[in-house]
Amino acid sequence: MLPVRRALALALPALLATSLLAVVPAANAVNPPHGAIVSADPANFTPNITNGRVNALTVVGNRVVVGGTFSTVQNAGSSTNLTRNYLFSFDATTGVVDPNFRPSLNKAVEALAPGPDGTSVYVGGRHTTINGSSNFDRLSRLRLSDGGTVTSFAPNPNGNVYDLVSRNGRLYAGGEFTTIGGQARTRLAALDLTTGAADATLNIPFSGNPIGGASQVWKFDITPNGSTMVVTGNFDTAGGQPRSQIAIVDLSTSPATLSSWSTDLFPFYDTSVVPPRTWCAGVFPHWIREIDISPDGTYVAVVTTGGNNPNRLCDSLTRWELGRTGPGQTPTWTASTGGDSFHSVLATGTAIYAGGHQQWVNNPYNPSRCGVCTGPFPGGMVRTGFSAHDPLNGLPFRWNPGRNPRGKGVLAMVATPTGFFFGSNTDRIAGEYRRKLAFMPLAGGTTVPSIAMPTLPGGFFSVAPTGASTTMVRRSYNGTTFGAPGTVATGVDWSDTRGAFALNGRLYQARSNGTLTVRSFNGTTAGNATVVDLHGLQTAPDPVVYRIPGTALPIPGLGTHLSTMTGLAYEGGWLYYTVQGDPRLYSRGFTEESQTVGAPLLVASSGDGVDWANVRGLAIASGNLYFALADGTLNRIAWASGHPSGGVTTIGGPAIDGTNWASGGLFVFGS
Repeated sequence: MLPVRRALALALPALLATSLLAVVPAANAVNPPHGAIVSADPANFTPNITNGRVNALTVVGNRVVVGGTFSTVQNAGSSTNLTRNYLFSFDATTGVVDPNFRPSLNKAVEALAPGPDGTSVYVGGRHTTINGSSNFDRLSRLRLSDGGTVTSFAPNPNGNVYDLVSRNGRLYAGGEFTTIGGQARTRLAALDLTTGAADATLNIPFSGNPIGGASQVWKFDITPNGSTMVVTGNFDTAGGQPRSQIAIVDLSTSPATLSSWSTDLFPFYDTSVVPPRTWCAGVFPHWIREIDISPDGTYVAVVTTGGNNPNRLCDSLTRWELGRTGPGQTPTWTASTGGDSFHSVLATGTAIYAGGHQQWVNNPYNPSRCGVCTGPFPGGMVRTGFSAHDPLNGLPFRWNPGRNPRGKGVLAMVATPTGFFFGSNTDRIAGEYRRKLAFMPLAGGTTVPSIAMPTLPGGFFSVAPTGASTTMVRRSYNGTTFGAPGTVATGVDWSDTRGAFALNGRLYQARSNGTLTVRSFNGTTAGNATVVDLHGLQTAPDPVVYRIPGTALPIPGLGTHLSTMTGLAYEGGWLYYTVQGDPRLYSRGFTEESQTVGAPLLVASSGDGVDWANVRGLAIASGNLYFALADGTLNRIAWASGHPSGGVTTIGGPAIDGTNWASGGLFVFGS
């Protein structure tokens, strides 16, 4: 079972570059932060790749370098084929293919990294000859001016290279090799940028191939400050310690050391059955396909393939907080497709983009592969081959350009200050003809509103628990003392309210008819209500409560929960609510930009000294959870990382301030 979710506050960068003419810096795997979601309309200038697919992208100055399995490309608007075997470059502003960069390779390129001088590029892959020589096979450094080989760089790995990152004054390489740079290095190495000699600062072997094939490091990434490396592949040991598919290396020590960080959520086999079976589809040597560390270095996003298994992380996007140590690590959240693979991921601060051949997202309950399904399961939303996710909870933003056909999927992405380039094996994005390659600009994109959580001092609002009422009661509260009660005559009948919360000038209500509605609200005036689309969650039951070890509880559909709700609150991308007679505090993700409610139902608390079954109103403000009980008392408990903590303090009630705080809708508004 997956663990209890911890909702974490996220500080999003606020940089929005609007000019497509900006020269992008030489960088590798350090994403420039974006202050918005990119436009769903691709730029028109990118060249077309007529065959094969894109496996790797990097940006060097104002040059984009593309690697893959292709052999011919065309300039935008041209039908003239240009021979480019496995590798080419083009101008990042005009899209014009460089006529002079024409290196000769004999096999696929899998990885790219910018050279330290801004005029060269490192090329890793499966090639055994380059520019007519076998002396620089699988990993080479090429001049961008003419495609020639920089002969001083000669690491000569004895196996394929699948990923490259330039950081800390070194070139890090991962793949299938066991020797590289003149030294024994099992699957991972740090190399001298000039000579390619293996550096003594990194010598952690990765081994094991439980499903078959060669053992390999497939993808890795390094935090912007160069201190932490996240490594993935089909290994089951790292540095002699058990690590299944993912491990963390501490680069701040010299030599680098294996972190104690580990997780048991990417096992290769379920050994509880005889014979053991793979947790995800056994046709894949490993299920983690790509990772990307956020621009601020606080978390890593992980995408997988492997078929649908709702109790494991197959076909999912997950967020993992960095800076932690020890075993039993769990993701902050999980976003599922219901049975189709993600192949690439890009974290830009404002959004996490996931590319693959997914049909739907927010779709964890699909019992079979989506290729044979007729539609998404409850909560599922259409996102054809591309999706943008909220970093707070993994839910989809409205961004939905669509890739049709989906093909294998988006296989590579690289961010610039003005948007991002992506490569795939298909020819259309947003209905436009962009063969295997496109640029999604920030210009024309969507700014995600910052979340203005209510704070104290502010006002506690409540509506009548029963009976028709068009009046709200408001009492000011500074964290210590309540003001005198006052009434707010809104003209809205609040009598069917089962729970409410205010957010960014809107009031959301759970209604006794099983709907969630939203209306404008400024503290005195309420607008007309509209119904939030729950994408089928209101009628279909959730099969289990996830992330609570040892439980598999049948749960009614969200509509039943809405109609029997006794309290509703919001904090940090998550809804928290109680249900009449139920001893649990539930949570679901909620993204206001798309007004999406998460399909996975989680439990934030099943005790903590609170009688959740008798709650009659919830509110979260200024680091505390406030809850009214059926006896009319108002209580407070400290709130941190999505959970109550500490002891309960009663701060109001009929015997304290003469107020019955039990309410069909209790919320805090204003500051």
